Amino acid sequence: MKLFFIISVSVFISLNGSISAQDTIWFLSGERLITSNYTLKTEDGMLTYFNKRNKEKQVGLEYVFSIHGKNGYEKIIYEPSIMNNIPFSVEQMRNFIKGEFEASEHCHAVGATLTGLIAGCGSVYFFLTFGPTEFYSPIVPAGTSAIVGMTNVSKRHIMRKYPEYADDEYFKAGYAEIGKQKRVSHSIMSGIIGLAVGVASTFIIKKVN
Repeated sequence: MKLFFIISVSVFISLNGSISAQDTIWFLSGERLITSNYTLKTEDGMLTYFNKRNKEKQVGLEYVFSIHGKNGYEKIIYEPSIMNNIPFSVEQMRNFIKGEFEASEHCHAVGATLTGLIAGCGSVYFFLTFGPTEFYSPIVPAGTSAIVGMTNVSKRHIMRKYPEYADDEYFKAGYAEIGKQKRVSHSIMSGIIGLAVGVASTFIIKKVN
């Protein structure tokens, strides 16, 4: 038993060591990649890496913000450029990316998901009852997604969730950008699911009756 414990601890330490001994690549999109299997070619302006499925991927360096080395060294790839409509300084962009990352990790868009489900499923029953045909049902969830896309994530919500960034407009802007994208995508997907559930349930009801 004692030997098993020692082996288990050793494996745990070695695994954690291998994880922490990797570099962290930050993209302008707010995505984070932790890996040691990549190649950076500044002369070609390309970053080559392998994803979780071990498939080779390439991305232009204009989409990369920085690389944090396992030794603690940070290499900034991003270069502010007004010509590319990205006039943010390095620190401003860093905070913008922090906001994007937090939204991608912790913004669940529950309201947009429920709205899409209700719109998708409810529209089938509405047109089946009051409309000429239920085939017009997709209009409602599509319109709902369009309305969701026209609304922004409340900055007050972001400030309540992240009081330490209450005065950081760049963090809030990054969070709002990804938060809005997630709300729209969740609304679209849940609307499609709602439609499928509505159509399937009406089919069953008709068959039973």
